[in-house]
Parts: sequence; structure tokens; C-alpha cells
Amino acid sequence: MSVKQEHIPVFYEGQDDLVDILATSMASVCYNTKSFIEFYILDCGIHELNKNMLEDLKKKFNNCSIEFIPIDLSQFAGLKGYTKGNFLDCYSRLLIPELKPNLDKAIYLDTDTIVLKDIERLWNENLDGKSLGCIPDLGYCQVIKQRFVNELNGDANQLYISGGVWVANCKKWRENNITQQLLDLAKDKKDKLCFIIEDLFSLFFKADYKLLDCRYAFIEMKHHPEEIPVEKITAKYLADELKNVVILHLAGVNKIWKNPYNIYTNRIHSYFNCFWYFAKMTSFYEGMQNKYIYFVSKSAVIPPKKIKIKIFDLLTVMSIKNKDNAKRYYLFGFIPLFKIKF
Repeated sequence: MSVKQEHIPVFYEGQDDLVDILATSMASVCYNTKSFIEFYILDCGIHELNKNMLEDLKKKFNNCSIEFIPIDLSQFAGLKGYTKGNFLDCYSRLLIPELKPNLDKAIYLDTDTIVLKDIERLWNENLDGKSLGCIPDLGYCQVIKQRFVNELNGDANQLYISGGVWVANCKKWRENNITQQLLDLAKDKKDKLCFIIEDLFSLFFKADYKLLDCRYAFIEMKHHPEEIPVEKITAKYLADELKNVVILHLAGVNKIWKNPYNIYTNRIHSYFNCFWYFAKMTSFYEGMQNKYIYFVSKSAVIPPKKIKIKIFDLLTVMSIKNKDNAKRYYLFGFIPLFKIKF
């Protein structure tokens, strides 16, 4: 007797600029997941050829379907977009429960995520009747906290929620008209928003969320656990979560497809090989390789770090700083010696 396969709905936002990274993320989901994945791509501007190349994933994996949902970004006119480019596509994810009224629950993933274990682990998390299953934003620090409190009138003890990986209780969203409430809040706070979805979620959901482990949206960077108002989140906890990552989020400027070095840790990305393993499963691989070679050659593959050479691990006799495509050498760490350009 065959057991009915679980169907897991996974939503992404998609545009042409990162369609190759989107394909890589989708491949990582399919590779690691036994269940059937229903991919829903919020199409904020994807060329037909790129859509066809995304569809090629179905030739490699038999556990997925792909549906493109056109999004009219003009409906968000007047709202503050993401970064100086004023990108409005970030708001499309707020429409998920309304776009698929047959779904009671759905997963959202940012394009720049890599799934390293079965995503059914996230899907099976019990939301305990809450509207949102979420993970703390691991980029949270004193500067972001001050802005959240002083400019947005947020609560200093409020969890700052990641907008890159979350699970929606779609039924509850529809019952309480949460999508419209979030869009109204975006309109009300538009002059103060910076990290759009993170700001909105943290202001709106307050206690109406189920806190999930950081392994579901781990960001490998310099963490400030003392700023995250969750008792269990310590430096040791985060070190353990890195070893048990389910979903890696390549948030901010720390992009594996541009540089082998993690700019926050000054080391090779922990899951560098995993990313390129999944990238090779896509129809975009050759183009990604060419772009990677360009990015790396442009930066001369200089690790963004300062190296200190010490005697007996005490006295600094020389330091080397990598900056602006050059290595600068300093005697005793502060007397300039010479510079080598690349």
C-alpha cells in the first residue's frame, strides 16, 4: 500500500537579476527533500526564456511543480521600496495567503537561501495557532535596534523578525485580513522603514508568532546575541546551529556567488561547495561560472581582512591590511612600510 506523498508549498519572489540564484535555491530544496514541492514563483519580472530554464529543474527532479504568479507591482505604488533602488517586489510576499486561498499554510524563502536538509523539517513545525512561524534576524545589532526603537517606535524587547524565511498560517492571515493590515502599516510608516519586511513583521506581529530555531534561517556573520531578546540565543547556541543548518540565508552583501570569502568572518564560506554543487544542477551554471570569474578577478581574490604577525603571540611585528585591491604592510602594526597593488 503506497503512502500519499506530502505536498509542501514553497513561495519565492522572482526577477531576472537573481534568477540563477533562485534556480540554485530551488535545486537545493528538491535535492534534500523527499516530499513533493509545489513551487510558486511570485513573478515580479522574469523573462520567458528564464522561466523555461527554471522549468528545466523538472527534468532533473520528479518531486516538484512550478507555477509562476504574475505580480502587478503598481499596486504598491506610493510605498517605500527596498534600498535606494526603491524595489517594490518585497511587498509581493505579503500577498501569499490571498493568492492561494486553498492553502492553510505556506513557506516563504528568499532567493538567496540554500536548503541543506529536508525542508519538511520546517514544514512540520507546529505554529501553535500563531499567525507566523519565524526566526530571529541574526543581523540584528545595536544600530538596528536604536533605529527600530527611536524611529519606528518599536519595543526594545520585541523580537526582530527575519523576513527571508518564514511560515505563514494562511488561514489565520485571511481571517484577520493581515495582508491588508501589513500594507496599511507600510503606508503609515513608509518614511521610516528601512529593512521593509523585517520592520513590518516586528512591528505588527508582536507576540503573534511561533519562534523557530535559528537553523532555519542561519546567517553566517558577526552575531550580537546579547541584542536578541531570546534567552536561549547565546554565542554557543549559534555555533551549534551553524553545525545543524537547515536553511542558510546569504543575506546582505555576503554573496557566495561573488566571493569565496565570507566578509563577516574573513574565512571561506562554510557552505561554499554546497552552493556550487546545487548551482551545477541548474541550466544557469555556465553563466554563473563566468560571472563568478569576473567578480573574483575584479576583486583580485583578496580576503577582506587584517593579518597580524606576532612574536610569541604578544608583540605585533607586522600587520597586513587588504583594501582597495592592494595589500598594505605596517611595521609594528602602525608604521607604513610599502603597498602592493593588484
